[in-house]
Amino acid sequence: MKEKSEVGYIFKIFNSMIQTQFQTKVKVFRTNNTKDYFNYLLCEYLMDQGIVHQSSCVYTPQQNGVVERKNRHLLEMARSIMFTTNVPKYFWGKAVLTATYLINRMPSRVLKFQTPCQAILHSYPDTQIISSLPLKVFGCTTFVHIHQHHSSKLDPKAIKCLFLGYSPTKKGYNVTRLSLGNSMLL
Repeated sequence: MKEKSEVGYIFKIFNSMIQTQFQTKVKVFRTNNTKDYFNYLLCEYLMDQGIVHQSSCVYTPQQNGVVERKNRHLLEMARSIMFTTNVPKYFWGKAVLTATYLINRMPSRVLKFQTPCQAILHSYPDTQIISSLPLKVFGCTTFVHIHQHHSSKLDPKAIKCLFLGYSPTKKGYNVTRLSLGNSMLL
C-alpha cells in the first residue's frame, strides 16, 4: 500500500479472500482514528457487508496495543535484515514483506510452539494460500537461470540478481537484476 487512501480497495480484496479461503466473514473492522479510513466508499461497503467499523479514540495508541507491537516487531526485523545485508533503503517494503513471511514460519510460544502457518492449516486444512519455499538470505546474490530459447550458445546461462523476498502470488522468489535495478519475479 503506497497511500492510506488505498485501504478501501485493499480491504475489499482481503475480505473476499477471507470469505473464499476460510469460509468465514469479517465481523469487525478496527482502525485507529485516521480520517483516511472514513471515506464514503469504504463506509458504504462495510455497511453493505454488515461489518462493524470501530475506531480508537484520538491520541490513544494503547487501544491498539497488539497492532502497535506487531508493527514494531515487523519494522525491527526488517531494519535488522537490511542492516545485516547492506541493501539500499528503497527496498524497505520488500524487507517488511520478507520479515512477515519469516515470522509466519517461526514457532510462537503463544501458539504452543506452532508456526502461524501451521495453526492456520490446522484450523483450515483446505487452505491453498500458504506455500513454503526454501528460505534464502535477504539481499544475497543469486543467479537466475536463462532458458535456452531466450539465448544463444555463447550467451550467459544465468543472470546475476539480488534476492528480495518471496512472492505472495507465485511459487517463486522476488529478485532484482544487479545491473538494471528493476525488480522482477523469477
